Amino acid sequence: MGMITTIELTKRRAVIYVDGVVFLRVRRKEYDELPLKEGDELDEQDYVNRLCAKQSKEAYEAALDMLADRDMTGAALENALARRGYLAPVAGAVRQRLTENRLIDDRRFAERFVELRRDGAVGRFALKRRLRAKGVDEETAGEALEQLDDESQLEAATDLARRLAARYRGLEPYAARGKLSQALARRGYAWDIVREAVARAGLEDDGDFDDLP
Repeated sequence: MGMITTIELTKRRAVIYVDGVVFLRVRRKEYDELPLKEGDELDEQDYVNRLCAKQSKEAYEAALDMLADRDMTGAALENALARRGYLAPVAGAVRQRLTENRLIDDRRFAERFVELRRDGAVGRFALKRRLRAKGVDEETAGEALEQLDDESQLEAATDLARRLAARYRGLEPYAARGKLSQALARRGYAWDIVREAVARAGLEDDGDFDDLP
């Protein structure tokens, strides 16, 4: 229990302070349904529970609408719900329910994400960073990336290297190969793949490429 010290209201939000500290930010329409008064004692958990009960159905429907537009990871969905003003317990419960119903599946998302990009000019490391940024865990991302074998990565990197090589032909061979190598590395290719792709790109070899990192 604590005392409500301040309530800040805008058209869209209510910020509730308990004992001088921000307790909760909630959408104005829900606050209006469960209004509070400065100076009153508040059972914080009871109030959160009542808000969650009001948000639950709407949050689930909002999640279904988002998934109808695009596939999402569980973490991305939770974040999207939070941005719309749904409380963390509500977003978490919606994620769990959708996961149990197989409407959210991070493994399936990751596998599809990699499959759609396997022929693109993107290396394993870059794809892994993108998956992690979307909320896919380390193990699931690694398993999805197993479908990218070294041969397919080398083919994609070589094709990219040949297309980029023209940019650097006016440079000294070592400098040209170094810049091309860095360009491929930025696309997320492993250095052994980069070395072989650059060697196949047709730039003149001055014998110094082995000194590159």
